[in-house]
Amino acid sequence: MSSHPLRLLAGIALVALCAASSSAEVVRIEVRRRDTVGGFERLIGRVFFTINPKALSSRDIADIDLAPTNAAGLVEFSSDLLLFRPRDVARGRGAVFLEVVNRGRDQSLGLMSAALQRDLAPEQWSLGDRFVLTQGFTLAFLGWQFDVQPPQGLTFQAPTAPVRGDVRASYVHRAVNARPTAFAVAYCAHDAQQPDAVLTVRSRIDGPAEVLPRSAWRFGPGGCSIQLPSGTRSGLYEAIYQASGSPIAGLGLAAVRDFASYVRYGGPATGLDDGRHPAARVIGFGYSQSGRFLREFVRDGFNADAEGRRVFDGLLIASAGAGGGSFNHRFATPGEAGNSVLSILRPVDIPPFVDEGLLARAASAGVVPRIFYTLSSTEYWARAASLTHTNGTGTSDVALTPSSRIYFLAGTPHSGGPLPPTRMPDYQHALNFAEQRWVLRALLIAMDDWIRAAIEPPPSRYPTTTSGELVTRDLVRFPRLPSLPFPTYMPQVWPMDYGPEFSTSRVMTRARPLLGTPFALRVPQVNADGNDLGGIALPEIAVPLGTYSGWNVSNPPLPDLGYLAGLVGSFEPFMRTRRDRQKAGDSRLSIEERYRGLGDYLDRVSRAAKALVLERFLLPRDVSAVVDRARAMWEVIVDIGADDVGSRN
Repeated sequence: MSSHPLRLLAGIALVALCAASSSAEVVRIEVRRRDTVGGFERLIGRVFFTINPKALSSRDIADIDLAPTNAAGLVEFSSDLLLFRPRDVARGRGAVFLEVVNRGRDQSLGLMSAALQRDLAPEQWSLGDRFVLTQGFTLAFLGWQFDVQPPQGLTFQAPTAPVRGDVRASYVHRAVNARPTAFAVAYCAHDAQQPDAVLTVRSRIDGPAEVLPRSAWRFGPGGCSIQLPSGTRSGLYEAIYQASGSPIAGLGLAAVRDFASYVRYGGPATGLDDGRHPAARVIGFGYSQSGRFLREFVRDGFNADAEGRRVFDGLLIASAGAGGGSFNHRFATPGEAGNSVLSILRPVDIPPFVDEGLLARAASAGVVPRIFYTLSSTEYWARAASLTHTNGTGTSDVALTPSSRIYFLAGTPHSGGPLPPTRMPDYQHALNFAEQRWVLRALLIAMDDWIRAAIEPPPSRYPTTTSGELVTRDLVRFPRLPSLPFPTYMPQVWPMDYGPEFSTSRVMTRARPLLGTPFALRVPQVNADGNDLGGIALPEIAVPLGTYSGWNVSNPPLPDLGYLAGLVGSFEPFMRTRRDRQKAGDSRLSIEERYRGLGDYLDRVSRAAKALVLERFLLPRDVSAVVDRARAMWEVIVDIGADDVGSRN
């Protein structure tokens, strides 16, 4: 329950000012609410930071030299904080699990604990089955993204650099009638009348562009949208125009660095001090966008704090693929994700991709963290995952550093669908519902054991070119399956040149980059069921009831843009009988040809789960839950009927 208001006010005044000579630190933590949730203490508040713009540790933050400063010459910024920890100190692990939130909200609670968030106000977050907390971790969430608003989750306040320059906004229009349309832009035009603004349309990302007459289109109110003319045809529209005022987005990286350093080593602020601080270990977690954030975090040298100490002991970088993000440059758009979700030609999938380059600065500084990279099937199809462990031409494998592991969760989607499997209007096939939960839980414990007790984690498990399990799209031996035709295209990734200053100043002098020859992408080979080879076979894949893919097809399809269906996969159930599949022209064995019934199926699932326990990809406590879910899958796919799957809306 909530604390008394007078006690809250006492908690708010936990203040300590930093000295002007300090380069970066947490200077104040306002605990706005402190209460009990079950056997855990919850703190909701805000963390206040300062950074010396002239310090060596600040040099890689874009436009930091243009940031407004306080009387001491320091740049100020702040983040929302949500923190849970065991009330009983003796039951804690001495470790902090710090999640880099995804667009202001959690991912770990849903992925590991089956939580469903219905309200993103911090005091309303669901903890699901509280897995991370019951393992003794302190669980922290910190805002870092300047364009997240309070209803969306945890926020971040960053100062703005007083600059003006070219920005590019892109929009994919699917014309259905002749009515005018409009699209919003991330940065409002400095002058809505600017005559030299340009709008183009093209049918392919790397195709020729047609420049539309300036008189044929205009900016909307406040210059914050672009209104297209009547009769606009389908295609990729790109506007290049002048905007002013760029939030210093890279301070989000500094906030995560400095808060992680604070909980690891302590500091002048005292808001969390109570005998459990500093922590013995800090493990960072990021999924999708926030996983890409952690890749960039390490790449750009942020795992060393202002005193050169290691910040994160370990990182779980989940479903990030090969990308970084639009996190630390002038006119950044951190919510954009890359070509595969129609965030066209953003500085996301840019080298270095493999450990040798990604960890170079951390290695030089002696602060390399232990890393688990996890990849769903969708990462290979939509997030260029093969670039994380192959050379640029895709012709050979590239070794990981000894401090890293890659775990491919075969057949899982990036964004999971519901059970029963459902076909949504925007996609041509039912959504893939295979879960990552069980492996992620086991890997978290394996990571902490690796850091705490030097217990080697499971060896990497992912497809390679050497094994023949990683191939070009055209070499995939997909089964004959009329209801799920194999795609003839996939998203591409190009080398992108944003101008000669981008690598040093992080300022784009080419709003639309010059494109090189596309990178050679590879995808997992499949077995006779169409299910991925080369990774960790979760029970859904080891004892399947259908084909689980990392790709789906949009409705309507957009082959000219190489767009499949963003970050969702597909599921196609096996036919019930041999006669049914032969009639349908389905080459996969039917349910009756595979299993003697529910009991046989569940027995095989149980054996597959116990095999994963021996490999340390599943916790013993989760075996019964895996079998229970398998029973539920049988009921909706087999008992209700394969013919009905995917017809639910």
